[in-house]
Amino acid sequence: MHLSFKYILIFFVSAPLIQAGIFDLYGTGNYGNDLSVSASGRGGTSVAYTDSLTVGVKNPALLSHVRFTGLETGLKTKISHITNSGYNESTVRFDYINLLIPVGSKGGMHIGFNPLTSAKAEYQITQSHTTEILTNSGDIYTISLGLGYRIYNNVHLGISLQMLTGGYTQSDQIVFDNPAYDTAERYVTHGIDGRRIALGTLLTYNNLSMGLSYSHTYSMTYHTYNYKTYSHFIYNDPTDTLRSTNIILPNELNAGISLKLSNKLFFISDYTYRGIASPEKLKDFNTIKSNHNPTSSHSLGIGLEKRGAVGLFVPLRESVTYRFGAFYDKNGLSLDYKTMGVTAGVGLPFNNFKSRIDVSFIYGLNSGDIFENTSLDESFYQIKVSVNSIERWFNTRGKYR
Repeated sequence: MHLSFKYILIFFVSAPLIQAGIFDLYGTGNYGNDLSVSASGRGGTSVAYTDSLTVGVKNPALLSHVRFTGLETGLKTKISHITNSGYNESTVRFDYINLLIPVGSKGGMHIGFNPLTSAKAEYQITQSHTTEILTNSGDIYTISLGLGYRIYNNVHLGISLQMLTGGYTQSDQIVFDNPAYDTAERYVTHGIDGRRIALGTLLTYNNLSMGLSYSHTYSMTYHTYNYKTYSHFIYNDPTDTLRSTNIILPNELNAGISLKLSNKLFFISDYTYRGIASPEKLKDFNTIKSNHNPTSSHSLGIGLEKRGAVGLFVPLRESVTYRFGAFYDKNGLSLDYKTMGVTAGVGLPFNNFKSRIDVSFIYGLNSGDIFENTSLDESFYQIKVSVNSIERWFNTRGKYR
């Protein structure tokens, strides 16, 4: 692929995550998609705080706060704009589904289907006689079974076993202006299967909670299918299928605090570090090559949440939960770029406070280099919506109630 060109035409296809877009062109795209709608509204913070209706999957120790059986499902939409190109795109798609079940009076369990990584990007390089089109599209989801339990007054522990499933399609096409030449194409499809474990702890003291969790991918297999056509001399390689056991997902360390400022007001802050044991394996996963060497990722989020009042005679404005936050991410895994943004959200109760609709609003900016001497700024807006409902399906009567 030639990196010297007269001008660049950027074509972006929206992706289903907070920090998505043209910067998803490499590797598995973006990380950190396993956030509930309520957590997204407060800056993506979910390691040391939960309201018991929604529990994020980052720290399974928070499952000890589950008191009722609850089912939550989410959708998300996104609009993005790339500076200097004027291109806008929007999508709506499924986000996640989680089932929460209480375990006695001190614990809870979780069964869920949540996004972990995602990419959806297209990039065009136009030269005097050709147009090169690069694409990367795919997802990795987790199917998880988690358990959290309060083992002592202020000590909570949790574990989550996760199965990874998903796939990616990457392509490189060269289209010739001269109709006498056929298009040269190369498509690479990865089918992914893996296993992951997450461990977490939560310590509480008066109005302060401190959470810590670690996620480790210990097994991964993906099959790569290569399909290539050629135009005279460009590509002339056979089709083949390869099996690899390389682990291309980073391990993740999360730390967070939650401080109760008043009866219903909470301040929350999270920090996340992602690092991969063998960065060269992630680079080899790419069909589209860059000179960037994968390193690590650092993320910081802060948020405020004001819980709504509960009661049959409470005015609507007082029963609404309000959330605000901000986030910053320094990504060095797929590309070297920065993401920052602000968030807001509301929680609207219904069904006599047994259910709630959560809505979050995100505005952010991605900024960094796609290729050498090619810097881009991408702004995005996102709306996420989820509905959760609590029931008493697994509650018993009498002395066990």
